[in-house]
Amino acid sequence: MVFWIDQLRGTYILDGIDVGNAGDAELSKIRNQKIGFVFQTYNLISKTNALKNVELPMLYAGVGRTERRKRAKELLDLVEMGDRAKHLPEELSGGQKQRVAIARAMANDPAIILADEPTGALDSKTGRLVMDLFHKLNKEKKKTIVLITHSNELAAETDRVISIKDGNIVKVSKGGAKK
Repeated sequence: MVFWIDQLRGTYILDGIDVGNAGDAELSKIRNQKIGFVFQTYNLISKTNALKNVELPMLYAGVGRTERRKRAKELLDLVEMGDRAKHLPEELSGGQKQRVAIARAMANDPAIILADEPTGALDSKTGRLVMDLFHKLNKEKKKTIVLITHSNELAAETDRVISIKDGNIVKVSKGGAKK
């Protein structure tokens, strides 16, 4: 996957597609297949168990039921939530919900995981587990993790830090990449 940003024009190209000029159908396909999203507030479907929450992006991608179920179970195992597959979000802790959300983000095997303040609603210990999982996905699964955070401590764990103020890139620096 090739990702290119033209800061002067305010555009970016993803796998040869100028995203700013892409139509709705093309943007939906990009969001479903090339980018996995992890939100601060999890965005799990409340009346749907963890397994089905992870299956959902694959359903929209047209993956058959047997393959969806198999992959969802594998992903829940990857994030150490296999034993909670049948639990509803209300039966999970914040950290467990976030791990289910990460498994869901991985459902269609995207090259990029976009994580918006993924530890913001978590205590420090659980936040550490989530960050360790992102490091694992980056190193072992070769996923690009784009982490949006206000935490300098978390930013220091990355390979590169891009600081944005009022919608403009003000600084690009090397992160500490501690993990």
